[in-house]
Amino acid sequence: MAATRSRGNSRSTAWATSPDAPHGGGLHPTLQGICPLTTGLFWYPPCSELSNGVRQRDLRPTCRRLQPRGTRMKVVNKLLEKLPDVVAGKVPDVKLQDQDIKVPLAQGTFTEEKILPPKLAMHGITLSFETTGEASIRNFNSLGDVDENGIVGEPSPESAEAGPRPQLLLGSDIGWMRYQVSARVKAAVSASLSFLASENQTELSVTLSDYRAHPLGQNMREAVRSDLSELRLMQATDLAKLTTGDAVAWQARGALHTRLELNWADIFPTNLNRLGFLRGNELLALKTSAKASLSARVSLTDDYQLSFSRPRAGRIQVAVRKVKSHEQALSAGLGITVELLDPAAVKAQLGQLLEALLGPVLRDLVKKGTTAVEIMDGLVDKASKAKLDDNQKKVLGLVLERLGIDPQLADPANLPQAWADFKARVAEAMENAVRSQVAEGFEYEYLRLSEASTLLEVVVEDVTAMRFHESLLKGNLVELLKWMKSLPAQQSEFELRNYLHATTLTRQQAYGFSLGVGSFELLKAKNVSKQSWVTQENFQGARRMAFLGRRGYEDKLLGTRGQWVVDLKADMTRFSPTPVASDFGYGLHLMLWGRQKKLSRKDLQQAVDDAVVWGVLDAKDAATVISVMQEDVGKHPIETRLELKMADDSFRALVPRIQTLELSRFSRALARALPWSDQLPRASAEFRRAVYAPIWEAYLREVQEQGSLMLNDLSPSRAAQIAKWYFQKDPTVRDLGKDLQLIESEWRPGGGNFSFAEVISKNPNTLMRCRNFVSGMVRLRRAIDERKAPDELRTVFGELEGMWTTGFHLRAAGSLLSDLAQSTPLGLAGVERTLTVRVADSEEQLVFSTTRGTGAD
Repeated sequence: MAATRSRGNSRSTAWATSPDAPHGGGLHPTLQGICPLTTGLFWYPPCSELSNGVRQRDLRPTCRRLQPRGTRMKVVNKLLEKLPDVVAGKVPDVKLQDQDIKVPLAQGTFTEEKILPPKLAMHGITLSFETTGEASIRNFNSLGDVDENGIVGEPSPESAEAGPRPQLLLGSDIGWMRYQVSARVKAAVSASLSFLASENQTELSVTLSDYRAHPLGQNMREAVRSDLSELRLMQATDLAKLTTGDAVAWQARGALHTRLELNWADIFPTNLNRLGFLRGNELLALKTSAKASLSARVSLTDDYQLSFSRPRAGRIQVAVRKVKSHEQALSAGLGITVELLDPAAVKAQLGQLLEALLGPVLRDLVKKGTTAVEIMDGLVDKASKAKLDDNQKKVLGLVLERLGIDPQLADPANLPQAWADFKARVAEAMENAVRSQVAEGFEYEYLRLSEASTLLEVVVEDVTAMRFHESLLKGNLVELLKWMKSLPAQQSEFELRNYLHATTLTRQQAYGFSLGVGSFELLKAKNVSKQSWVTQENFQGARRMAFLGRRGYEDKLLGTRGQWVVDLKADMTRFSPTPVASDFGYGLHLMLWGRQKKLSRKDLQQAVDDAVVWGVLDAKDAATVISVMQEDVGKHPIETRLELKMADDSFRALVPRIQTLELSRFSRALARALPWSDQLPRASAEFRRAVYAPIWEAYLREVQEQGSLMLNDLSPSRAAQIAKWYFQKDPTVRDLGKDLQLIESEWRPGGGNFSFAEVISKNPNTLMRCRNFVSGMVRLRRAIDERKAPDELRTVFGELEGMWTTGFHLRAAGSLLSDLAQSTPLGLAGVERTLTVRVADSEEQLVFSTTRGTGAD
């Protein structure tokens, strides 16, 4: 008999065990293949509505309603007519609310006893039930029950962050019977399975589950007979037979295909270094449309669960979520691939990129209705035929020098081919850069979806669910998402509840490593710090982990540029039985955001100065950027976005270069980060470095030797005294800084954030922040070299973040990182650095960067 424990006034749990099952448990052999209820093997009898909105079934099958009592239930498939009674006999003859059960069933025996056919053929596929597979029947009847599939669960608190959300909620007078079975899916001779993970794979292992809602007072044995007497087969039309409160699901490991809608304006700001086909340090100014879209198909291999549930009459909720991995090869990654779906859009953006690469030299020759690329094509053609005049030769020579193509026109006959080759290289590089950005961004988002978190969750009409049922079953979300994208903004045909952490299809404000709105959402808060681990396990216990260390902050001392986000990235693409720090890929992203506002020329100069401090622009290019934006200053609201991003290779190369507290290096960064003004000592980052670096070094050294143990600082008055000495006694400081000598010689309480002493007062504990920053880098290097546990990363982030909790120290951190990057093998060319400027109500934005820049003034 099945082992059970009765349920009285207090809750009890009983795991029912079949006496026929091998090893003391398991489904009756006959039952083994029948539980594929997951994808819809059962049909529900007619229902009536309960007071809570859940429909109650008339448990009598149709034949018993029409025929005298005692007439046998009708079973659609004659091969399965023994199944209801056999399985029902293994379930306790009690009410659903009285007892918790988990009845294991042995699938192999069911086929041997002809209770279950070994195979079922359905629309191009064959479903076979694994003889060694696990089948089971479970019930869920009260709060506290845990469904490992995540379909049934307790309501999430309203304050809880986005995460796994069950489709069926406990806590009412309704409970569920779940039937689950393992099976293998194989394509028919003329069919193919697009969800197979590789070309060598011919079949797919799946776990099928079916959830049937029943009143808690219903007898479980009767419920089982009713549920199994009419099977829902794995067909789209079976979805219409789901009653309110029911769900079907299947889990598989295979290829998953999805679709992303992005803005080109969010792709280019993080990719200009990969597209810098220019000789020397040249300013690249790329104009992109703020409304131009990019569609991409993303494919990966992982374990996922597809479920269909009915939240209310006439609607079906479709959900795709991550589940525990069955991957046995630890070295296997997600295998993400990207296909760009709109060649015409790619070609249009290529034209914009070529315009930026050609630079400003051709602007005077461009007439209305023509482009710089067309002008260049004409000049190259004329050059090959020796038809250039002197001015055209000069212009073409300057452009070719910028591009690194025969600026002396030594071989004009071959110039058309050289120009064509250049355009082809740019086109290939742009497509590769865009695919890489999409793949890296999707991987970043996907790895931070916790196990059982939803990748896609949408409520649609029955006809829509049936229309896309087959493609969804094959792991293809592309067709459904494409259909959703085609509908107008105001529509009632679907309700998108979640897609990659967002509730919109188009990914906007895609900053840093992310494709979504995570960073932008942080900007809406004045002070937000997030540190969390996301871990996915496989069935061997190996883990794949991703760390999220993100800080969002607002500092009014920076004025219109006072909001920012810093993201320390660490994630694994492969599973490991014992993850260590060296298994992770790392990255660091800093973003300083200036909200839309009508900017004065001074405001714009301050924003451009930020870019020079961070090495995004060379000082020689600052005036050009200001002149380009001059006509919009004071007239239209302008949004600025300054970004500095290091991927794994660049960040790993930088970490060993900051293992000791070099006061001189930090002093240079702190000096460059001081506020800009049009007075000579503050007018450029280089002037600030020359004037204030020795003052900072003297101050930090004195703090190190004599500072208060409690505050780790000197008083602002003492800071003013140090500054006064240098402004009076040091020849360089005295000559360059004479305009500010009076201001810097005295501490005035209640002042602003300009003088050295005022900056010290408003941004305290600078030495401690620098020391902790070095400590974090040392800790990170040791963790990687000594293969320490990944928990060290929390401490690393905590030690590093002191350098970006005030706006001043954030500017200094960007300056320090760009300075350190120059000493790495790739230099600043290995760091993504961009200044993006967008004018309100404009359909265009400008992205600026000095290609392969040195960051020097």
